[in-house]
Amino acid sequence: MADGSVFGGGVRWSRLFTPIGVFLALFGLLNFAELPLGWKDRQQQVGRYLDATLDLGPDWVLPVIWLAKLVELVLGVIAGAAVVRRSAKWLAAAVLGWLAWFTAFSAMDVWAADRAELQEHTVYFVMFAVLLGLIHVVSAVEQVLRSRA
Repeated sequence: MADGSVFGGGVRWSRLFTPIGVFLALFGLLNFAELPLGWKDRQQQVGRYLDATLDLGPDWVLPVIWLAKLVELVLGVIAGAAVVRRSAKWLAAAVLGWLAWFTAFSAMDVWAADRAELQEHTVYFVMFAVLLGLIHVVSAVEQVLRSRA
């Protein structure tokens, strides 16, 4: 079973992975697409974070917002590619990317003492951890069922 783990590459795509991958792809794409809609709110929030954590001025706000949205777009594209390629490995990589992303946001929330955002990002982290666990459990169950057949 060691070589059959999601990261070992021996896992086949499960039909249960498709809705997870579609959700992740849409989540990343919609997070990127919301950039023009929440522009003013994001500028204030990111400005507050940069000032509280890294002592960076307002000149850094727009580049940081664009960088953050591009990362979210890339994670969505990886999830979409996982669905198209039917790759459990890519799907798990996309979920791990979101986990790392929300870990970084949670660390900034703690540093900036923003409890409301910390709660939100912690909930996202937990839900993405559940998705990663689901991918591994489904992979293990299907591998056991294949070996018994």
